[in-house]
Amino acid sequence: MDKWLSHPNALKIISVVVGLLLWAVVHIDPDTSPQTATSSYDTKTIEAAVITTDGLDEDKYVLSAMEPTVIRLDVQGRLTDLMKASSDDDYIVKVDLKDAKPGIQELPLTVDLPKGIDLVQMSPRTVTVQIEEILTKPFELQLLTTGKPADGYIAGTPTMAETAAAVQVTLPKDDMSRVGVVAAELNVEGADKNVVNKRAKVVVYDSDGIEMTNAIVSPETVHVEAKVTPPFKSVPLQVRTTGSLPDNLSLVSVKPAVEEVTVYGDQKTLDELQVYDGVVLDLSKVKESGSVQVKTEPVNGLKGVEPGEITLEVVVAPIVKRTFNGLLIQLEGVKDGTSAFIRAPSDGKMSLTVSGAETVLSELSAGDIRITANVEGLEPGSHVVPLEVDVPAYVETVLGNGQKLAATIEIVDNATAEAGQEETEETGSTPTETPDSTPAVPEEEESGGNTGAGNAST
Repeated sequence: MDKWLSHPNALKIISVVVGLLLWAVVHIDPDTSPQTATSSYDTKTIEAAVITTDGLDEDKYVLSAMEPTVIRLDVQGRLTDLMKASSDDDYIVKVDLKDAKPGIQELPLTVDLPKGIDLVQMSPRTVTVQIEEILTKPFELQLLTTGKPADGYIAGTPTMAETAAAVQVTLPKDDMSRVGVVAAELNVEGADKNVVNKRAKVVVYDSDGIEMTNAIVSPETVHVEAKVTPPFKSVPLQVRTTGSLPDNLSLVSVKPAVEEVTVYGDQKTLDELQVYDGVVLDLSKVKESGSVQVKTEPVNGLKGVEPGEITLEVVVAPIVKRTFNGLLIQLEGVKDGTSAFIRAPSDGKMSLTVSGAETVLSELSAGDIRITANVEGLEPGSHVVPLEVDVPAYVETVLGNGQKLAATIEIVDNATAEAGQEETEETGSTPTETPDSTPAVPEEEESGGNTGAGNAST
């Protein structure tokens, strides 16, 4: 054995074996299988690693521009590590804006690499950023409608369902000066009823009407509503009465809480309507002065009325009577070419008794009472014509049992009268008239102050 070991060739062989063992001890990878003696290295290129920002005080500043936004990375590492970090998102490139000030500036980039991977090269190594100061200002919110309601309907001015403060708008300082209007839009397309409690987005527009998408608004949405109704307009309110008060009472006044109402209907109906008289007070239910609630009814083709109920302040008082004497009878409807003469009463005047509350009658004068006889269509001759009496509100005409107001009117053809006059002048005779009877009138208590003729001709 000693002879074999001392042989030169044996020593050479032993040296080679020992060298191989030493090499294996140095290069063997303990994390690999026994069959893998070494681990290979490789390189990788990330063409567009996204740059992220860090540390910016977003309450004071905004990053308005950055160039470039991506960079190129060359990295190296074991193949297994490179395969684990297969996504570009695993390579984080940052720019620190903690100490950045408003304006344009160049800042260095840093990179966070996955474990086991080293940076070979980064291009570029800096980035140019623009930082702007931001402002927050309050703006009055305007409410707008878009779209067209259903046929025959109109949309009213939208309102907010809740009481909201002014909208707070946050923008870069330079952009704030370009704000034109802050608005919320309510879509009423095809609507045939009120649009209520609908959430609308608040949008900021510049002075050219272009939406400023970089604006931050608070609140972002508001609840908006709008009335969608048929056409409408406001008209004066006129109260009508029905029924009768107790015999001992008379109206002094009926005053509605509102003087106008809003009526809804088609446009033709509204154009023809001048006054709303759908409020009817039933006097048979009034026993004393006080407030009365009366509903408004959609009369004369109307579709609706607002408010739906009206408060009437009704004042009543004990009834009294008053007589006016010497009230002149006025003629109406005298045809061309004829003349009309009042034959009874002979003086063309009459007395009239009226009733009402004392406060009403105390302010009543003879000039407030109009008595007319309409002779339209009557042929020449003598006619008993009923009289029409027009008295102010809350005043009634008092007539005796079975009494009717009438006058005897004679209609004369002017041409015939002129011919008779000429004949009389030729013969020298004088025509005679037969007195007419005078209808009964109430007992006189006061003289009237009317003016005007009791006879008429045309």
